[in-house]
Amino acid sequence: MDISQKIVWNVYSTGVTLIGGIVTKQLVDGAWTFVTGEEPPDPNDPSTPAEAALVRVLVIALGMGLTQVLINRFAARRWAAITGEASPVRAVNLRF
Repeated sequence: MDISQKIVWNVYSTGVTLIGGIVTKQLVDGAWTFVTGEEPPDPNDPSTPAEAALVRVLVIALGMGLTQVLINRFAARRWAAITGEASPVRAVNLRF
């Protein structure tokens, strides 16, 4: 895979990730309001109770982590469908 494809991949995956992050934030905020009936607290505000701030941070982290996995998988599949090649991310064999 040449350098231009890697650049296009980086632009494409960054754009998809940004859009997904914005949508996820809106969904998490909406879910918080729906479940609690209140506006989401600001975890950085000193007047926010520590428990509410911690729960808020955990909910955001869970939502963003799940979104990242789903978006990465979506972007890699679309890349393969469009180019006929594995995405640069999939070309690297990452094992943990």
